[in-house]
Amino acid sequence: MKKSASLKFAGLALLGSFALAACNQASVSGSTKTTDFALQTQPGYTVQAGKAAISNLNTKDTVTILTATGLKPSTLYVAHYHAQGDTTKAPCASGGAIVDGMIGMATTSGTDGSLTIKGFTPTTNISTAKYINIHENAALAIVPLCADLTK
Repeated sequence: MKKSASLKFAGLALLGSFALAACNQASVSGSTKTTDFALQTQPGYTVQAGKAAISNLNTKDTVTILTATGLKPSTLYVAHYHAQGDTTKAPCASGGAIVDGMIGMATTSGTDGSLTIKGFTPTTNISTAKYINIHENAALAIVPLCADLTK
C-alpha cells in the first residue's frame, strides 16, 4: 500500500511540475476590466456588495476574480457567467443560460460574510457572456449579486 501511495504522490508531483512549467511564460500580458456587482433584492440580504475583475490575457485566456462582502456567513456560494436571456430585460434580470459552467469552485463565505472566487477559462468559452451572478449553492434561485458586463 505504501508503494502505491508513493507512486501516486510522485505522479502528482510530476504532473504539477508540468503544469507549472506550462504557466511559466515570461510574456503574459493583458487588460483588466473591473465591474461593480449590483445588489439584488433577496430575503436575508441588505448590505451585499462586490466587484468582478476580468483579465483578458494575450494567451487567449481569461482570469476572473470575484470579491464580495455582506453575504451570509459560512455559506457555500457559486458563480457563473450568463448569456443574455429575455432581450426585453436588463442582463441581470434576463434569466440567461449559464456560459462555460462554474467560475472557479464552490466557495464558502467567511464568518464575516466575505467571499473571493477565482476562475480561469479560455476567453472564447465566455464570449457570449453578458452578466455574472453569485448564487447560494443550496438555493440557486437566491442571487444576492449580479454584475452587468454590458456596461
